This record gives sequence, structure tokens and C-alpha cells, in this order.
Amino acid sequence: MQRRWPLVAGVLVLGLVGAVVLVRSGWFGASVAEPRPVPDGDQEIAWLHIPTSGDSWENFVWGMKRAEMSAAPTGLRVDDSGAFPSSTTAVPEIVLSRDGFAGKLRVRWYKVTNDAPNAAWVKALAARNPTPLAIIGGWSSDRARELAEAMASTAWPGQKPLLLLATATADSVDPEENSANGNTPSKLIELYDRSYRFCFTNKQMADAVSAFVFADPTLRPGPAVPPELRAAAGAAGSIWGFPWFAEMAGKPQPIQAFAVEWMDDPYSKDLSQQLREAFAKQGGRPGRPQLEFAAFRVPFSAGRFARPNPFEARIVDDILAHPKFPQRGDRTVVVIPTVTAPARRVLGSLAQGNPGAAWRLVAVTGDGIPVNALFRDGEFAWPVRAVPIPLVLFTHTDPCDWDEPGDPRPPQGYELRPPVKPGEVKNSTEDIQLFTLLTRVVARGAFAEGTDRLIAGPDQLVEQFRTLTPAVFESSGNRISRSGEHVVVLRPTPRIEGTVTFPDAVLEVWTQKPDEGWKRIHSCPVVQTMHPDNRGAGE
Repeated sequence: MQRRWPLVAGVLVLGLVGAVVLVRSGWFGASVAEPRPVPDGDQEIAWLHIPTSGDSWENFVWGMKRAEMSAAPTGLRVDDSGAFPSSTTAVPEIVLSRDGFAGKLRVRWYKVTNDAPNAAWVKALAARNPTPLAIIGGWSSDRARELAEAMASTAWPGQKPLLLLATATADSVDPEENSANGNTPSKLIELYDRSYRFCFTNKQMADAVSAFVFADPTLRPGPAVPPELRAAAGAAGSIWGFPWFAEMAGKPQPIQAFAVEWMDDPYSKDLSQQLREAFAKQGGRPGRPQLEFAAFRVPFSAGRFARPNPFEARIVDDILAHPKFPQRGDRTVVVIPTVTAPARRVLGSLAQGNPGAAWRLVAVTGDGIPVNALFRDGEFAWPVRAVPIPLVLFTHTDPCDWDEPGDPRPPQGYELRPPVKPGEVKNSTEDIQLFTLLTRVVARGAFAEGTDRLIAGPDQLVEQFRTLTPAVFESSGNRISRSGEHVVVLRPTPRIEGTVTFPDAVLEVWTQKPDEGWKRIHSCPVVQTMHPDNRGAGE
């Protein structure tokens, strides 16, 4: 047996050397930051992401291609022939052009690795002539901070490129750390002075979710509303016209609410703060119940599929044992600013520990839980019978905006077909529609009306963004409020012993426009428990 050790050691060494060669050769992505040249008259947008983000790139390509359907700008062409090269070392590229315009806009995926991090790409792009028109990156708030700081500290030789944030939502940069040091928290959007955000911020998400919860009589903190009022609200087509029963009964008593945040996630801490402040503001209006939050902190978010980690389990016990936990007939909110797995563990454990929690709690969060986890993958990602607490979340676009008769014809191969029958698996449209919006806005700025040529540099794109009609961005660079916020509600259907309940839940999509109330635009059945009698249809 001992004689085999030299052979085994040799094999391991050879394997290690081979792996290093593959990595250094770029097999798993670029090993060094080497941007491609830009043809004369063209411009480039650098799309920075890790090599394993193929699904995000595919959704991005899908969204860009569907921008050809838009009325503005007219004549937009999206060439996706180089978007999915056969070689892993090649740089994926999408080329935008517009009829009657000279010059092309090239969007290229430069892969961020340990050997070629964000800072290395920024440095390499600054050294190339021309510098990019813009950089799309920062797909999470912590990565956005890293990229923004790298771009701000770089000595750009000419016009500074724009930083376009698609999905980084944090308002403040590590607010707790800055507060502890006596400093005012830095705004993410202000780290680099040419940042533009296409998603909504945590504050905007919190404002929308809290306003919606207080407006819906079946979710609002306080006495639970009977189902017949829910039916009446749906029949009326709006939920804003219902009176506040608390106003008729006099000054309401404060209501205990709960918030759980995960300390290993800066997004969780920032969103938790924004949600608590937004609910306090909503509850501070005359006649509304004031919420008093008990905050619980989890050191880390690792855990098993359904079983909470020890810290989460202790927090679940503390919430259920809280002296002001809602009694029968009362309802309150629990803030869950996290992603799917931790939220599933905590909410499932709350429901298991107290079956009445499904009637007494409403879970609220931001965009960390994707609609796909509830609708497409819900059977295993969000088994609604095991997690029966109503969930209110935020999406930056309509997640059920599938193609319908009468819509503009989509490019061949880029259709978004709706579910034909209840329970049919379909991808949410939220990411694709957000990338379509980004493409439309960038194309309107890059191929400006009244000209016949692609803009000459980033300065012109900044000016075009400032004069967009209708406006898209605030002066800070953040997205304008009430310009496309969507709230999604997952309503589990009560199960009655001895009967078949269909569907398992209903997924509703609501939106709000300036000077208008909340309006339900979709209602989709969520079917996880199959039975011959299961039947129904969505709107």
C-alpha cells in the first residue's frame, strides 16, 4: 500500500498543474483584464460579471433583443450573433444599431475573476483608447460599492464612463458601521458621480411595500378583516376606498411587529432599517396603528433546506414566546429582508411552532426572493403548505408580463409565452423586462433624436439622460419613484381537513402609478398539490 503513495502524489501534482494551466489559459474565464479594441465610430459598454453568470447574461440578451419591439427608439436593431460564442475564452458581444444612424454600440461581457477583479478591469478599460461609454455591473450592493469605488479612484484620461446599476438596491453603504463611528452613512449612488440606477432602492421598495400593506384590509396590521371584505375589495377593483375602522374606534393601541436581519448580508441590514422606518411612518398617520418593532439579528445565513440554523431557531422561539405576539383575531408584520432559503426556514418554523401564525403574521420583504422561487420553482423552493404565511415582496417590473394577443410581435425565438393552464411552469419576466427597459433608455440616449450618428462619448450620454422625456432618473441618478414599482402578494389558501383545496395559493401582482391607487393587474393560481379535481384559471 505504501508503494502506491508516490504514484498517487504524482497524479495529484499533475492534476494540480493541469488545473492551473486551464485557469491561466482562460478556460474558466479571463485570467487577465484585456478589453477588446473598439472600431472607429463605435462605442462600447462593458458588462462586468463573474464567469458563472451565464443565466444572467442570457436574460440580459433576451431583454436587449426584445427592445426591438419598443416604439422608442424606432428602428433599433440588436445583433445577437456573437452573444453566445462556442469558445469559453471568447468575449460575448451584442451589437446595437439604429436605422439611419452611423456607428454601432457594442455591449461586451468581460468576466470578473480572482485574477481579473473589477478594479483590474476598470484600470484596463481606462488605459484603452477609447474608454467605454458606460460600465454595467455591481449586481449586488456590495459588488456595486466595490465597482463604484474603483471607478471613482481611477484617473480616466478623458470623459468618465457612466456606471449603470441594474440590480444593486442599497441606499446606504454599511449604515451600521458608519453610525457606530459617528459618521453619516455614504449613499451608494454618490460613491461615483456618474452612477445611474435602473432598479429601485431599498427605501423605494420599503415605501411601496409598507404603503400597500396598510392599504389592503386583509394584510393591514390590527384586527383581522373577514374574507367577505376581501371579496368586496376585489370586486371594487381597488383597495383604497375602504375606511379605517381604527379611526371610528378612536386612537388605536400600538401593535408589536417583528424584524429579522442577517448580519452577514449588508443588503439585509439596510433593507431591514428601511422597512422598519417605512412601516413606522405609515403607522404614524392619524388613525393608524403605530408599530413597535422587536429586532432580531442572525450572525450568519447558512443553514439546511428547511431546518433553521441554531440562531434562527432561537429567534423563532423568541418571537413565538414574545408577550405581545398577536392573539387570535389580530395580525402584525414580520420583516424578512433576505433571500429565499433563510426566509423559507424562518417562516416555515414560525408556522410549525404556532399553526395560528398563518393567520396572525404577514411577511414582508424586498426583492431578495424572486417570483420564480414562488411560482416556477415553488414546489421545492417555497412549498406553500409548509410555509403558509402570506408573503408580500417587491419587483422592479411586472413579473407576469407574458406576451398576449395584440402585443407587438416579439423577435423570433424571444417570445414570452404565458402559462396555458394552472400550475404550468413558466419563468418570471421580471429580469428580462428590466433589461429591456435598460436597453431602451440607453438606446434613446446613445442614438439621440435629431441626429444621424451614435453619440461621441459619455458626456453626451449624461446630457441625454438628463433630458429624457418622460424622465427616468432623479437628479441623484436614482430611478424616479412611482415609475414602475410592483408589489407581489403570495396568498396561501386555507386547507380544510377532508377536502381538496385548489389552488394551493394565489399569486397577485399589483402596481401603482402617480396620483392613482394600487391596482391588481394579475392573479395567478399556484398549484403544488396535484389532484384530479384541481381545476381553475388565472386572470
